[in-house]
Amino acid sequence: MKNSISCPSCRTANPFYQLNCTNCKAYLRERVYNLDLWKLLEILIENPIKAFTRIIYSEQKNFIISIILLVSIKLFIVSIFFSLLKQESSITISLIPNYLTILLITLFDLVLTTFLLKVSTNKLKIQTRFADVLSVLSYSLIPNIFGVIILFPLELIFFGGYLFSNNPSPFIINPFPAYTLLTLELLLILWSIFLAISAVFTLSRTWIYSIFCGFFFSIIIYGTVYLSSILFLY
Repeated sequence: MKNSISCPSCRTANPFYQLNCTNCKAYLRERVYNLDLWKLLEILIENPIKAFTRIIYSEQKNFIISIILLVSIKLFIVSIFFSLLKQESSITISLIPNYLTILLITLFDLVLTTFLLKVSTNKLKIQTRFADVLSVLSYSLIPNIFGVIILFPLELIFFGGYLFSNNPSPFIINPFPAYTLLTLELLLILWSIFLAISAVFTLSRTWIYSIFCGFFFSIIIYGTVYLSSILFLY
């Protein structure tokens, strides 16, 4: 069994997430009842693998719904920017229907990727739980929430209604803040990819597999948002 923990009492190999030994019932690790969000965010910045391990150990996967709702807001905003690639000026936005569409797409992407990771880890003889995989993938999207809370208000302050227009483009109206904010947005995406890789590594302890799955997950998340915004959302 890969990514296992050996019982100190009977030397039985157990899945790394196991609280008690499957053979002698001895405790293998500390018990984590729920997650402290602020403490977890601090650990996520300092040591992502430690943070994802704690998420896996936790009996209650707190804040998953809130994270998905907030991440979907960010992806909804991203979908608007993607749609400008095919528009000549500003666009008409159906706020609630389009947001709900992005929310459903995000949920579908998370469940699909979780299922694929669960199947692939089983093939690699790594025992994982569906809730653990879904939780760590959801938490890997947290940089998008920073984009909603911090960067998006700044973008509105600098560009107002022209933020969702390319006639003129924000890069023409105020180039320096536009390129600075774009750089920060790209850094958040890279951070999210890094967290996704770290999340999969926590599950598998295999770097090549983790890098592949981390990029695959990110491509699925942003790729489906891009395709939906280009093909049918706007």
